[in-house]
Amino acid sequence: MANNIHSREIIETGRKLGQILSDSTAREAFVADPAASLPEAGLSSDLIVYADTADTVHLVVPASIDATRLSKGDDAYLEELGRQALGACLYEDLPK
Repeated sequence: MANNIHSREIIETGRKLGQILSDSTAREAFVADPAASLPEAGLSSDLIVYADTADTVHLVVPASIDATRLSKGDDAYLEELGRQALGACLYEDLPK
């Protein structure tokens, strides 16, 4: 997915994924065969999908790091990096 996707497209993708993932039957089908569902959400069918469960969470490793912003301790960048890597790993209520 390109870095220059517009906010509206991201929101629409989130809406479509939310609809798929909020329905237990659709979620199971999505996890079993993501290539069939990804195009419905406007995403490439060649993405690899990892589904978090109560027992397993996945840490996202970014493709690149801005070493300059990292070395300067740029709080905004560090927050962005943390959200990207840990966003799905921190649960107040564990998924079923």
